[in-house]
Amino acid sequence: MQIWLLPVLILYFHRVSAASVLLNLWVGFFIALESFAAVFAIFTAQISDVLAFPFIKLTEILNRLLLSVPAVFVENDWASFRVPVYPGGMKIIYFLYFVPVLILTFALNAWKPFELSSKFTAQTFKLAARASFIFLAFFTGIIIFHPFSAPKADGKLHAEFLDVGQGDSALIRFPNGETLLIDGGGKIDFGAIRVEKENAETEFFERDTQTIGESVVSQYLWERGFSQIDYILATHADADHVQGLIDVAKNFRVRAAFFGRTPVNNANFAELNKVLQRRETEIVKLKRGDVLIFDEAKIEILFPDPDETARKISENNHSIVLRLNYGNKKFLFTGDIEKETESELVKNPLFLKADVVKVAHHGSRTSSTEEFVKAVNAEYAIVSVGRHSQFGHPHREVIERWTASGAKIYATGASGTIFISTDGKNLEVQTFAR
Repeated sequence: MQIWLLPVLILYFHRVSAASVLLNLWVGFFIALESFAAVFAIFTAQISDVLAFPFIKLTEILNRLLLSVPAVFVENDWASFRVPVYPGGMKIIYFLYFVPVLILTFALNAWKPFELSSKFTAQTFKLAARASFIFLAFFTGIIIFHPFSAPKADGKLHAEFLDVGQGDSALIRFPNGETLLIDGGGKIDFGAIRVEKENAETEFFERDTQTIGESVVSQYLWERGFSQIDYILATHADADHVQGLIDVAKNFRVRAAFFGRTPVNNANFAELNKVLQRRETEIVKLKRGDVLIFDEAKIEILFPDPDETARKISENNHSIVLRLNYGNKKFLFTGDIEKETESELVKNPLFLKADVVKVAHHGSRTSSTEEFVKAVNAEYAIVSVGRHSQFGHPHREVIERWTASGAKIYATGASGTIFISTDGKNLEVQTFAR
């Protein structure tokens, strides 16, 4: 079953089970014992609760034993591992995989070693089996270790603004092939249902659904062929920016994580920090004046000022603001800063000039002041926002302000993922929804 289902499990679930055979043997044994104990408990309970009590306790003990070993594997991430898929035409590898599987299946089915009249000789079986095993092992390795799945470095800088609804997430691919994920989106009543009660109170029932980090950001990265994201960066600790990074940190190999402030009293940040520490991922704090070099690309940290207080809040106006430079082209990422931080930044307008800007705070009227918009003077303004924002984002006056400055507006909610690439001289813009 594992051999036959391998491509399906990877294509649909991006998961390979590393312990299923062992765990099924364990679970199968104890679930049989537990079932017999439960049946005896039910029958004896019709006669006497006292007679049934030992069987009830035995059922509970067997159930704990049944769950104990799988729990150890799951808690230590030994049960399975996540795998990306080959994009585009390379998906043919999943069909080629079934060629040796089919040959081996027919060979085993036709081989009847104890029938003297069998035309399928041992020598024929050996040849078919060996050839099938060799090709099966080859294709299995290509699928599981996916050496050719990730996009190759092409000397260009790529910025991909993901459609994560009411949140922010952008994947940067540097000219040398390294990757940086800025924010990871997150849940703002994601999957919640409004429930009206008889006393006119309103409650939110939260369905047990996958998070945006799992169902959107991780899925996008897997479909692009990535199993490693070199760096992640959280502009601040709001759920719609940092929560999705928790799933990314769980699902992908991450070399280092960048933060401005590290508010340990924030639940989402604390969970992300816990995952990073468990995976021994390096954590780097950034402040105004820091510069990061990625091959020929450079990131300038424009905000926030340094702060060593671990319990300091990380709100909108403490967002990391960074400018990414490659050749003559510049990208400005603003997190969720509002007018107070913008007024601080416009004191040094030369550092704000950019060709592409990620509009602050999803196009809220609390941001994008006229002075800030003029200082940036962007050619393209990207608004990361839901198609139907419950906050009314982007606000009309903000869009008018950026449009009046000469910027062309793109919103992820309307355009889907927005792809921008540059060779340092020219910009190319594409959108998922054309």
